[in-house]
Amino acid sequence: MASQGGPPQDQPQQPGYGQPPLPGGQQLPGEPGFWSPQQPPPWTGPQQPYPPQPYPQQQPPYGQPPYGQPPYGQHPYGQVPYNMRPPEPRQIPAPPGTPFHQLARNAPHKWWRPLLGTLALAAFAFFATIAVFLVWSIVHGAITGDFPDGEGDQLFPTDLENLASTLVMLAILTPAVVFTAWAIQRRPPWSVASVLNKIRWKWLLLACLPALGYLAVSVALTALVDQLFPNADPAAADDGSWIGFAAFIGPALLILCLVPFQSAAEEFVFRGWLVQAIGAYGPRGESGNLFTRLFRTPWPALVISSALFVSAHGYTGWALIDIFLFAMTVGWLTVRTGGIEAAIALHALNNLLAFLLPAATGDLGSWADQGGAPWTLLLSDIPALAFFAVTVSWLAKRRKVETVSR
Repeated sequence: MASQGGPPQDQPQQPGYGQPPLPGGQQLPGEPGFWSPQQPPPWTGPQQPYPPQPYPQQQPPYGQPPYGQPPYGQHPYGQVPYNMRPPEPRQIPAPPGTPFHQLARNAPHKWWRPLLGTLALAAFAFFATIAVFLVWSIVHGAITGDFPDGEGDQLFPTDLENLASTLVMLAILTPAVVFTAWAIQRRPPWSVASVLNKIRWKWLLLACLPALGYLAVSVALTALVDQLFPNADPAAADDGSWIGFAAFIGPALLILCLVPFQSAAEEFVFRGWLVQAIGAYGPRGESGNLFTRLFRTPWPALVISSALFVSAHGYTGWALIDIFLFAMTVGWLTVRTGGIEAAIALHALNNLLAFLLPAATGDLGSWADQGGAPWTLLLSDIPALAFFAVTVSWLAKRRKVETVSR
């Protein structure tokens, strides 16, 4: 009979939890009560949930960082030493959702950066013109044996050489604009081109189709207006005659190679740099007085840059109004489509036609003539510009072209 409080006498006593092991370690691994000196004794207290729960921690007040962590941007032991701060990125883009004319208003923007960049561009254009002339003169002298002696606007003996050197002087402004945006304004260099910080080549090629339509409408309306108002331009010159393929192919190839770069450089300067440099002074937000809200829009930048574009050319009379309307149209499309690709397409194709026609008639020397024009020019050019603006806007909406930064 089993004694009270113990196991029955006819059953072997088995060690359990809380009891010492049998002498000699007779239990096998896995049996109840198995224990070896190399292991801690098993727990004999109340059973705990598994896995064990962590000790409750006091939660910090709402809006405060967790206990033991410093506020965002602060060092755990105070202000971060200068030599331990992470390096600031060299290129800082504009915040997401920024329109094209305010892409220069990034975090490092200061009031003096657009002014300094504009002065740097003007200085670069001056010294680059001198450098191109000197290098061109040295190459010319090495090939022909005599150095050119320019007279007036003619820097070199032939009209073709004068045209080529002028186009090169203008084309090198593109890398100058890109470098200035990176070095002085500390933003992505190709943000001068579009809100995606690059040239959108597919959109540029697609915009050439409306530009070809602009040329077709302009030529057709010009012929019609000349028939309706034959005496509107009493100083009209003879159109000349075809000079032949052999004499035309050389100037044509040079024009096709250089004019697109010259046209793109002008767009980088006037619709890219100037529009963004002026637009950087426009404040963000929705509140403010009438002047603040007006300066926040792209219209002040478009008007000022278009006026500077007109002053950079030698047009007079009705031609001044026509080129101002041209600049305003491509400037508005630049902001509307988020880049200068459509402006480059129209400018390049228009200049190609303007240079190829004199070359085809043997009057290449007239490429620099930028005088006046009759009032009938507006009758043919305004509808063509309207056609281009409407078509490009429709294509941009259909292709979902991005108009603000990501």
